[in-house]
Amino acid sequence: MKFEVEVYENEAREWVATAVTYNVTATGRTEKEALARVMEALAQHFKTSPRT
Repeated sequence: MKFEVEVYENEAREWVATAVTYNVTATGRTEKEALARVMEALAQHFKTSPRT
């Protein structure tokens, strides 16, 4: 599965990763940590969201 992810560093110097299509966001101390956390958040999102 492929999806678009935006990654940036905010004013608080945290990295923010957002899966654009699913509007799932996660933060981390590093870019790699933010990406790992957004993957975990997406897995949870897919488990709990109703299928269409």
